[in-house]
Amino acid sequence: MFETIRTAAFMAKAFLDARGPIRKGKTLPPEEKWRLGYEFVHGRSAEIFKTAGCRVIYHGLENIPERTGILFVGNHQSYLDIPAILAVMEDPTAFVSKSSVGRKPFLGPILEMIGCVSIEREDLRQALTAIKETGQRLQDGLNMVIFPEGTRSQGPEVAEFKKGSIKAATMVGAPIVPFRLENMYAIFEGNRGIKVKPSEVHVYFGPVIDVAAMSRQEQKELGGQMRDIVLALH
Repeated sequence: MFETIRTAAFMAKAFLDARGPIRKGKTLPPEEKWRLGYEFVHGRSAEIFKTAGCRVIYHGLENIPERTGILFVGNHQSYLDIPAILAVMEDPTAFVSKSSVGRKPFLGPILEMIGCVSIEREDLRQALTAIKETGQRLQDGLNMVIFPEGTRSQGPEVAEFKKGSIKAATMVGAPIVPFRLENMYAIFEGNRGIKVKPSEVHVYFGPVIDVAAMSRQEQKELGGQMRDIVLALH
């Protein structure tokens, strides 16, 4: 119970502290706004796990290239997947998220500040626009993260990956880094009621996939292989 109260207090303070950067970000060019957002969320992302009494063990950090404009592709278990990824990013990084998440009070403006792209998968035209926008973000040097399952599993299962999930990378020739999250759901979603449970979780990063060096056929086949690539990470 103590961890739950402490984590809730931490989150409340973070949302309040975000008001200043959000206001400032509205006056800045996109790249400067993304950098401001990154600087705000980066340290807090690692701190939230310490506050919750959790241990996050990272594997394969050496697989992350020393460049920007990378598409990270992996499974989705929890709301806490986002800070788990952001905590080890050394450059501004944003997410492709459901439109409904972007409309949430407090959270939505923070996601917008770091450069997230909202997608409505049931709206084909909007989804295509979101893919193109994600590709442009990658070309602009912003790292992007996508969860091809489309929603949190809230457990150990990994659902089928949505078609077109890596289209933004193949459109612009951006490199892909696969990742797998393990036991993240145990912190919050796997518990009864509103409860934070101290847990050990793992994040695995796989070798970079050089999309630009692939043929069109290889890129097309890669989309159907991504789920197996992610599941194989350990």
